[in-house]
Amino acid sequence: MHKKGGWALGLSIALVVILAVGAFLFFALYHFSYDSIYQQRYSSGEIVNPINGLTREQAISQFNESFVYYLLYNIKAYNLHPAPLSSAPPRMEIIVDSDTYNAEVSKGEIYVSAGEIVTKDIIIKTTKEEGVKMLENSSYISESFSSGLSSIQTVESKSTLFGKGYLSIYNQLTGKSITGNIIKIYRG
Repeated sequence: MHKKGGWALGLSIALVVILAVGAFLFFALYHFSYDSIYQQRYSSGEIVNPINGLTREQAISQFNESFVYYLLYNIKAYNLHPAPLSSAPPRMEIIVDSDTYNAEVSKGEIYVSAGEIVTKDIIIKTTKEEGVKMLENSSYISESFSSGLSSIQTVESKSTLFGKGYLSIYNQLTGKSITGNIIKIYRG
């Protein structure tokens, strides 16, 4: 009788662990995608590239929150979400030359403001010239980051970043595949 009870207890603990890990992975990987909503906003002209009609020099001199917003739109930051069992929204700090911006994503909406924030998940660093190049050609984004002209620095733990959906942002910025990163995330 004692062995039978021990076996049932061990099985119960194993099932609870499997259920907890499965629930975390489900909520971390499966979330509502705002892609169609943003594609519709873009098609209707609600979202416009702020460099349209500007020379590169003009765009660099006029760089502001709208440029940061459009860059975040290009990398689909609107799909970031709070980590499972958390209400803390994704928050980023974007440093462009000597200017600092912050962004928060809440229910698919990207909010960008000038200034630093205390609580952030990642820090993106670039120059105005690189930012404008990325807005001129979205395929240049991964080149800028892979060449080291722009960078991304993590602030929060890798499990938090994973839970909030930053792996797809990392993939977009670096151009590297996220295959295997789910396993690697807990090693580093």
